[in-house]
Amino acid sequence: MMSLGPLRGRIAVARGYAGRTATIATTAGLAAGALTTTPLPFALTLGGAGAATAWGLIWSATLPKGRVRDAATALYLVSPASVAGLLVTEHLVHGLHWWELALDAAWTLTVWKLRPARTARVLAGRERSLTPEAVQQAQEQQAASLLPAGSTHPMSTWWAQRVAVEGGVAPGTVLTDVERTGGKALTALIRAAVPGTPVPTISITALSALLDWDEEEIGVEKVPGRGAGVRRLRVGTADQAVLDPYAHWVQKIAPKGMPGTVITGVRIIDTDTKELR
Repeated sequence: MMSLGPLRGRIAVARGYAGRTATIATTAGLAAGALTTTPLPFALTLGGAGAATAWGLIWSATLPKGRVRDAATALYLVSPASVAGLLVTEHLVHGLHWWELALDAAWTLTVWKLRPARTARVLAGRERSLTPEAVQQAQEQQAASLLPAGSTHPMSTWWAQRVAVEGGVAPGTVLTDVERTGGKALTALIRAAVPGTPVPTISITALSALLDWDEEEIGVEKVPGRGAGVRRLRVGTADQAVLDPYAHWVQKIAPKGMPGTVITGVRIIDTDTKELR
């Protein structure tokens, strides 16, 4: 299940924290049941499992009858039912055994990773901020917020929609200053969307898969004189004439607009600070 962080609804976030807390508390109860013979942890944990089971049955009764209801109910009840089984087993078996702790750890890891109760709500359409439609809408909104102001370049839009989204190759970044450097090559600047934060480490392998481009022809490099909040993206093999402004002038500019002229010097201007360097 994809996590949308701040894009998720507040109720979904609160439920997520409550579920994590319940998982930790149940794990403590399971460990106490395996390590001690005190009846209090056993009773409290078993009571919590019973309450969760009752709530799951009441919740499932509000769903329309059908396969979705059956699947959602099973997902909702699997955690408390399995906990009850582990607790009863630990209570009946005398002494401490390694497999008891192994089963407790396996239960915790499985519930923590799979989140069966949340999955049940999403399956039943009751966790609207995490349904596929809501996920897509949230991603579109996030992509729109990450588009550089005034940017109309298709590559910038593609980057915001596919690369910069949460869970993407470079979350929280924007692509600016896109320039074509050859028939099938370009260069651009990757900037952190939040000023003062670094551009995250970008997997060339993952970016290659998204672009369907040879890994050997993709590079993410430091920008001389700039901090970690800016990186240079290079895709493809640039034409030498584009890399060399003098050759580019002679081959592309002069013949069409100013025959017989050459350039004698180049000044590089930082577009952010408007200072010469």
